Amino acid sequence: MAEFDALELDESAHSRRMFCSWEEAGWRSLLVRRFDDDPVVEQVEVPPSDDQQLVLVMSGRMAIESGADGRWRNARYAPGSIGLTAPNRLTRLRWRSTSPEPISRLHIYLPGSVLHRVADEVCPQEAPRADSLALTDPVLMQMMLALANAAAAGAPDLYAESAAEFLAVHILVHHTGRFLSPVPRREDVRIRRVLDFMRDNLHQNLTLAEMAREAGLSTFHFLRVFKAATGRTPHRHLTELRVEIARHHLENGSLPVGEIAYLCGFSSPAHLSTVFTRTVGTSPTAYRRQRRA
Repeated sequence: MAEFDALELDESAHSRRMFCSWEEAGWRSLLVRRFDDDPVVEQVEVPPSDDQQLVLVMSGRMAIESGADGRWRNARYAPGSIGLTAPNRLTRLRWRSTSPEPISRLHIYLPGSVLHRVADEVCPQEAPRADSLALTDPVLMQMMLALANAAAAGAPDLYAESAAEFLAVHILVHHTGRFLSPVPRREDVRIRRVLDFMRDNLHQNLTLAEMAREAGLSTFHFLRVFKAATGRTPHRHLTELRVEIARHHLENGSLPVGEIAYLCGFSSPAHLSTVFTRTVGTSPTAYRRQRRA
């Protein structure tokens, strides 16, 4: 289980923390936090961390300066601006708001262990260094916003675990100059074994690591091979499978909706209702009533 250095930081002198996925979603695979910042900060020191840090400006505009390795860099931040801080890098920041809108930022901490493990498989001869004061990356921005929304909605840690793998690959490929070799596009007997494992353990809180171990692959290669074989991510397939089995119970049995939820691996009846309605277009109770009518 990951431990994040950021959890020990006291940022109350210049920021107000509005959300923390560790506390409010129970995520352990990566950390998502949202802050509202003071309009002017003379200097704040961000100590070295084992994590790859990603910052997305959600509202407000500001002039920002970053000091590291004996030099200062400056940039203009606006909504959509992204900053990357590489693991184990001491940074000093100062900023000044340039608009009346409050400054709000989304901060994601990707465990350095995930980044290094993926880097070892992509390009093992050099350590990953993704560091930029300000960049624009629509894919990264949408992924960060999706993570924030998922954490706020109470998505399982499997979502965060899968996203951490994707973030590591995306950062390495697009922001450190690393590239991937193609994956053979064929159904793999190891993936069929995992599909059986998912169905047999639907009621369990399955993790990406457990599924990868069942396939005999690293999590990085498992994600790529699974997507190539099925056309979807493990999280997406597991969710669709759970909805499929829930539909079967609703159509053919008399179990209460709450019992079906836990039998199919949903964290609560409300979680089943939310996912089922989004996927099928109607609530579990209404679906059972319609099918029986």
